[in-house]
Amino acid sequence: MKIGVCTGVENIKKMEDIGFDYIEPSVVSIAKMNDEEFNAAMNLVDGSNIKCEAFNVLFPGNIRLTGPEVDEGGIKDYLERAFARVSRLGAKVIVFGSGGARKIPDGWSREEAWKQLVRIARIAGDVAAEYGLTIAMEPLNTSETNILNSVEEGLRFVTDVGHTHVKLLADFYHMRRENENMDVLVKAGSTIAHLHIANSNGRVCPLDRSEDVYDAFFQKLKEVGYQGRISIEAGIKDVDRDAPVGLNLLRELSK
Repeated sequence: MKIGVCTGVENIKKMEDIGFDYIEPSVVSIAKMNDEEFNAAMNLVDGSNIKCEAFNVLFPGNIRLTGPEVDEGGIKDYLERAFARVSRLGAKVIVFGSGGARKIPDGWSREEAWKQLVRIARIAGDVAAEYGLTIAMEPLNTSETNILNSVEEGLRFVTDVGHTHVKLLADFYHMRRENENMDVLVKAGSTIAHLHIANSNGRVCPLDRSEDVYDAFFQKLKEVGYQGRISIEAGIKDVDRDAPVGLNLLRELSK
């Protein structure tokens, strides 16, 4: 597996020095840059031996994905601009989490919201295909959003979307928050295109094999032959101390 960390482009050199294979910034942070800021980001990435192979936070909260205010044309325009930029920084996989943007508004039909999200995922898949990218739908726990809250539900969603460029993300932290059985990873199998991980006790950097059920997670991934990317998505209080420990732990777990 390739092991990365969720962080901003400005930290790429530090994460390269620590030994990570890539970094995972947010799409939103890149999309909102002016041209001068984006050129500076390109220079940082071009000067590094690692790239921004994954991106998260696809949509800002003010772009509605469910409810009466969805603007599919505006969404496609945003995706075209954003994907042109992130692909220039080395993107391979785009994480579609964006819990606030996709949250079903009060009084809105869950069935209609599901259909809306399916259509938007297909639009995202179409634009991703233009740039050779893969969308990874991210199930988020119920404290963060009210639709797509488990890998099981995410698998059903991706099946409904039925797009070759729309796959699934499995996030260890969210799975633990929702008490999801790790066996679902075997069921999801080749649908899984990306992974996130954090210690579920405080959403902090994984540091020790015994602190959480990491072994069960990785065992199921080995059963399906997963060889993609996994990103630490966690609060890292002391990067110099904890990031190398987390990286070494994931290398050991993924052997």
